[in-house]
Amino acid sequence: MKKKNHLKEKEKDELDSLETSIDSDRASSNQSRHRTLLKSEKEHLKDASLAERGRVIAVSSRTWIIQPDSGGETVECIVAGAVNARNSDQSLVAVGDFVRFLKESAQVDQKILGMITEVEERTTKLARKPAGKKVVQEQVLVSNVDQLIILMSAADPFYNKRLIDRYLIVADKGELEPVICINKTDLMDEDFIREDLAAYEKLEIPILLISALKTKGLQPLKDILKDRTTVFSGPSGAGKSTVTNTLLGSEAQATGGISRQTSKGTHTTTNAQMFQLPGGGYIVDTPGIRELAAWQLDADELPFYFHEFDAYMHKCKFAPCTHTHEPGCAVKEAVENEEIDADRYQSYLQILGSLE
Repeated sequence: MKKKNHLKEKEKDELDSLETSIDSDRASSNQSRHRTLLKSEKEHLKDASLAERGRVIAVSSRTWIIQPDSGGETVECIVAGAVNARNSDQSLVAVGDFVRFLKESAQVDQKILGMITEVEERTTKLARKPAGKKVVQEQVLVSNVDQLIILMSAADPFYNKRLIDRYLIVADKGELEPVICINKTDLMDEDFIREDLAAYEKLEIPILLISALKTKGLQPLKDILKDRTTVFSGPSGAGKSTVTNTLLGSEAQATGGISRQTSKGTHTTTNAQMFQLPGGGYIVDTPGIRELAAWQLDADELPFYFHEFDAYMHKCKFAPCTHTHEPGCAVKEAVENEEIDADRYQSYLQILGSLE
């Protein structure tokens, strides 16, 4: 039994690694090219004034794909040994970052090569606490975007409100505007979905019901995306890549189905990637996420991320109040009176338990 459990844990670790990390097997094929670039690193850093500005739009193996501000061909860059970065305790480079880079004079396989020397300060971010006990750095999945589309499916797999609640906290901490988008609505009654998600509408969070496969309900989504930069995130199997392809009008991303063994989505997107929309704006497709924890979230500050508590917290008898066991708690009373959604309150208790 221990061996079986060990194998299950090992399999889960491998899947999680696939969702969030770069494929190390592909890195070995580029090793000689990286070594060539590193040889000229000191020479490049002497000519920092020659650095160009651009934006990270994708990651490939252990290199970053940069779209120069000046236009033209993308540049495949490694990270210099000495980088001027303004984002302490965070991932050094992420898709969406604005960077400065130096081009290599030589090319490999008809690709323009370069080296990232500076990462500008991030204005917004979709980030999380990485798995593991020895965590020293916030994992930034995407930076400098306007809004977060929390994409889940009506069925196969069924949307997870607990995960939605965690996304809302992460969006709040990262200064992102959240939008809840439920795909595959052809598999479930839409009236049921709207009733089930009514608590989020009360919080004035936009809720979109679509079916990418049936091209249903896409216009409201296109309107929200127009002329903005948006990251799509959610669990595997929700249809992020299918939605991306539908919006782009091309097969830009590979798509997959549902695992028969786990009833969960299979991993088709392994790294975040940015695409320009035909009607204006940009979208970032990301790998599937099964678990999400906010970076540096304290139990004392958690209530402030559940905004339905705002009208009641100052009425609690005790301050601070955990809104769990204290007598005279106005939040608990509001839950009992159905003024605060019971499911959302249960999410609060679950997250609080994970922080204590």
